[in-house]
Amino acid sequence: MRTIAVIDDPAVIRKVLQHLLLWNPKPNHPEHPARDPSCPANTTIPLTYHPVPDIA
Repeated sequence: MRTIAVIDDPAVIRKVLQHLLLWNPKPNHPEHPARDPSCPANTTIPLTYHPVPDIA
């Protein structure tokens, strides 16, 4: 699958979501989730990248 267009204008995104009745201005998640007490304060999660061949 290829990306053929990206909508990055917030006003357009809002109009599309309102049209689909999916606009919810309030987030469904807490602003600051509770930190896991077993994880040290300055720990970062290592991110890995795995390239995927374009099969389309």
